[in-house]
Amino acid sequence: MRTEVTSLYAGPGRSAAVVMPPPAVTPPAVTPPAVMPPPSLAVAPSVNLAPSVTAAPSVTAAPSVTPAPSGSAAPSLTVTDGARIAALRALALLDTAPEEDFDRFTRLIAELLGTPVALISLVDRDRQFFKSQHGLPSPWAQARETPLSHSFCQHVVNLGRPLIIQDARRTPLVADNLAIRDLSAIAYAGVPLTLRDGHTIGTVCAIDTAPRHWSDRDLRILGDMGAAVQALIDLRHAASHQRLHDQLTNLPNRALTIAYAGQMAERKQATDLLAVTVGVNDLGAINEVYGTIQGDRILKLVARRIANELGPDDVLGRLEGDTFVVLRTGVSDQLQAVALAHRIREGVGAQAVRVRADQLPVTVTAGIATLSADESLDAVDRLITRAVEAMRRAKGHRGRMLVAGADASHGSARRLRLRAALPGAVTRNEIDVVYQPIVELGSGATAGFEALARWDHPELGAVPPGDFIPVAEAGGEIVRIGEFVLRTACRQLARWRAASDPHLTIAVNVSPVQLAVPNFAEILRSILLSCRLDGAALSLEITEGVFMTPGVVAGRNLERIRRFGVRIALDDFGTGYSALSYLKRFPVDLIKSDRSFLDGLGADRRDLAVLRAILAIGDGMDIPVIAEGIETPRQRELLRLSGCPYGQGFLFGAPTAAEDIVITGRPGRAAWSGRGPTLAVSPAD
Repeated sequence: MRTEVTSLYAGPGRSAAVVMPPPAVTPPAVTPPAVMPPPSLAVAPSVNLAPSVTAAPSVTAAPSVTPAPSGSAAPSLTVTDGARIAALRALALLDTAPEEDFDRFTRLIAELLGTPVALISLVDRDRQFFKSQHGLPSPWAQARETPLSHSFCQHVVNLGRPLIIQDARRTPLVADNLAIRDLSAIAYAGVPLTLRDGHTIGTVCAIDTAPRHWSDRDLRILGDMGAAVQALIDLRHAASHQRLHDQLTNLPNRALTIAYAGQMAERKQATDLLAVTVGVNDLGAINEVYGTIQGDRILKLVARRIANELGPDDVLGRLEGDTFVVLRTGVSDQLQAVALAHRIREGVGAQAVRVRADQLPVTVTAGIATLSADESLDAVDRLITRAVEAMRRAKGHRGRMLVAGADASHGSARRLRLRAALPGAVTRNEIDVVYQPIVELGSGATAGFEALARWDHPELGAVPPGDFIPVAEAGGEIVRIGEFVLRTACRQLARWRAASDPHLTIAVNVSPVQLAVPNFAEILRSILLSCRLDGAALSLEITEGVFMTPGVVAGRNLERIRRFGVRIALDDFGTGYSALSYLKRFPVDLIKSDRSFLDGLGADRRDLAVLRAILAIGDGMDIPVIAEGIETPRQRELLRLSGCPYGQGFLFGAPTAAEDIVITGRPGRAAWSGRGPTLAVSPAD
């Protein structure tokens, strides 16, 4: 059962979620905080313009999203809350060295409570970083972070209140959390670290490796320690507030405004997100004639007058100089957007301002841009840029306002549904693995296969990897999905090797999130041993992004993986940065050229020139090249004549289920059987 407890540990007015099995626990419904607008100005108390430094935020229900299937906890919008993330990162605590000011607390917690592990955990968008840890096993202690797949603390952030778990293995909220397996986390007690503006940034927690009843004394000690850590962080938060707010108006600055826009975009659901930029006209002339003190006075006045025209859920920020921006959700058509901009213009200019002996009219120009409900969240920054450009164009033509054209990108609402439905997909057997052959272009023989994840959801249908993989990476689910694909692919390879060709190999894509898990190399080694495969049977495909920001943990994992004999393939080579120094500095055994270079092959000589350059690089560094995306015999022949050793693409076979693949002695080709598409391939000699 789940019991609400109020205690000294929970604090006045704060309840703790206590999880005590048996019976099974039903995960609590999470009500994330509403969008936190910036602090209201004194003259406009009806408008909340930024997080107050003294008051906790009001809580309202978030827009409904498709719930996760029964038995799994849907990820909260709170963890990826743009404003919360901005507030956390402004503290400048993430990825910093251990500090005795924090370490003394985790030592004391472990000693007083008698637990093997105590943590001060800061929950970022896709990971938890340990500002202090005591008692974690070696690789995790060195990494000082885990993906959210290994985090109980994310649920404290979601709830915004303490969480007590006596036995995680019997608690549905966390029963499938990988911290149970990899960190032996069985009992958990955590208290939230909540800034004065209401954003919960992390936890102070204790973890035991056996079931435990947490006593009142335990909880009082943990609560006191949490309060002390909170006080220490509050001191740093006072400084971070200055970094995120405009010093003249106390409004959110550009960085925080964009963070709020991202948060609002995630929750807008079926309505548009509106940005109205407001530029004060002739501010430069006012500063020149009357001085900057009078100019600043007018800017503060304009901020108050704009605030008077806004609702309680609108956000007002100052971007720079004479430019403000208003953010609003729930806009259903362009007429509403224009009406708001008109009201702001009228409100600001309703009364002249007395400056010395003069009465100065105050006028503004507005730019309008909208982010529709089906646009990508990545377009949020461009939304504000479009609104600013529209305002400047209007000023250039001495107009009053201008509406910017909308981008034609899609997918925001669907992304929210995917994020809610993805947790537990492996457990519910919704993730499948399909295989696409990798062929020797000279002989036509099949050298191996690439294993690819596919997600078939009972309501959403077949979800393309390009849609769900980024969502899985952001929420940490990629760790579980990636391990499932690795294990399934290695088992299948072992079957194929035993039945036909002992030289077949398998390639599996690995996310940077997986490489950041401290025990990833050990898990990989255990999979190889259980399948009785040598390391050379497997290649791991990684992208250039891993090399661009090579974390310490990822670097250690790559070193261990290479010692097992596993090969590293650099995927999508030729796109992004493609710095040749990566090939020199990092262990790369295979290069996979990006499929985009094959689109114009045979028609555009530049594409062939790029591919030949990649082949020359590979040949010079003794690194074999695999050309992806081969769809026509002409492409295959041009690549073969250019010296490309391996190819992959629909010409040789589409990604296919293992049961529909038949290893034969004939050249690889696609065929059909009564069961559906069967891929008949020839093994390498």
